[in-house]
Amino acid sequence: MKYLLRFFFLLFLTAVLSGCFGAKQLQTRMMATARPDSVCRIAVLPFDNWTNEEQAGVIAQRIFYGALVNSGAFEVRPEGDVSLFRLRHRLAPGVLLGKFHFTDLQEKLQLDAIVQGRLTEVGSLSGRGADEMPVVAMQLQVYDVRRGELLLSTFHHRWGDDYRKVMHFGTVTTLTGLFDRMSDEIITDWIERGLGNCQ
Repeated sequence: MKYLLRFFFLLFLTAVLSGCFGAKQLQTRMMATARPDSVCRIAVLPFDNWTNEEQAGVIAQRIFYGALVNSGAFEVRPEGDVSLFRLRHRLAPGVLLGKFHFTDLQEKLQLDAIVQGRLTEVGSLSGRGADEMPVVAMQLQVYDVRRGELLLSTFHHRWGDDYRKVMHFGTVTTLTGLFDRMSDEIITDWIERGLGNCQ
C-alpha cells in the first residue's frame, strides 16, 4: 500500500512538473553590433501573412501593438503615422526597407526602431490530443532606423496546450489568446535583453 501511494504521488508530481518546465519555444538572436539600450521610440509595421488565414496578419499586428503599449517600456508611434509612411512610399506588408526608408522614418517619425513581423503558421490542429488546439508561428525583426541595421530577430512557435499545467488548466483555446500570450513573452524577452530604455 505504501508503494502504491508513493507511485501515485510521483505520477502526480511528474504531471505537475512537466507542465511547469516545458520546452522554451522562443528563440531570439541579437546581432553582434546591436545597441539595444538606446531603443525607446518604436513603430510596428503591418505583419506579413504567409498563412491561409486571411486576417491573421492584421489581428497579430494589432495584438502585438497593444502589448507593446501596455508594457510601458516603449514609446510606440500610432498606427496612423505608420500607415501614412507606408502610403507615401507605397509599401506592402513584408517589403524589405532600404536606407532611404530608414532615414525617412527617423526624420519624419523620430523613431529609434521598427518592428517587422511575419506569420508562418496559424490555425487549429487536432494532432496533439482530442481537442483542436490553436497553433501559431511568427518571426519578428527589430531594425535600428538610425543605423539602418538589424538589431535582433525572434522566432516564436506555440500550441495552445503548451501553457497547460494540470489536466486542461491553463490551456489557451483561441488564436487571439495565443497571439496575446506570445506577444507578452516576446516583449518580456526583448526587455530582458535591454530594449525599451525610455527615461
